[in-house]
Amino acid sequence: MKKTDEIKEIIEYYAGQKEPKDQENLTAMLREIQETEGWIPSEACRMAAEKLGVKESVLNCIIKLYPSLKAAPYVHEILLCTGERCQKKDSMEILEAVKKKLQTDRDGLSRDKRILLTTRNCLKKCRTSPNVCIDGVHYPNMTKEKILKLTDSLKQE
Repeated sequence: MKKTDEIKEIIEYYAGQKEPKDQENLTAMLREIQETEGWIPSEACRMAAEKLGVKESVLNCIIKLYPSLKAAPYVHEILLCTGERCQKKDSMEILEAVKKKLQTDRDGLSRDKRILLTTRNCLKKCRTSPNVCIDGVHYPNMTKEKILKLTDSLKQE
């Protein structure tokens, strides 16, 4: 069975549920689509929105609400702290250097769509600022040189 057929089958199933527009139902549907595809393509969102009678923006909001849902086929995620203490130790310069290196789009995806760059106001690890998490691993006392070296190693994988 082709993946598009599987996605259509998933959408059909959830469209036939008692409360197809319920957030729980929509979230479960998006999770299943992601299990099939590895991420949630915009085409799948468009088809689902049309079939279930919801706005595509509703599905996109749900995807943004749940960090486990991916709207792009990225492999790695870089989470950079932009809280006050990290900013005092050059986190914004680090952020700009990474953006430039990865050539990120407005959604934070690198040019090759393999790396997602996101920020959070505080990672609650202020003693070791500036802080970065890469694929869930914490890297304390970050510098521009260190982060650029780490991004190079991610690009080579």
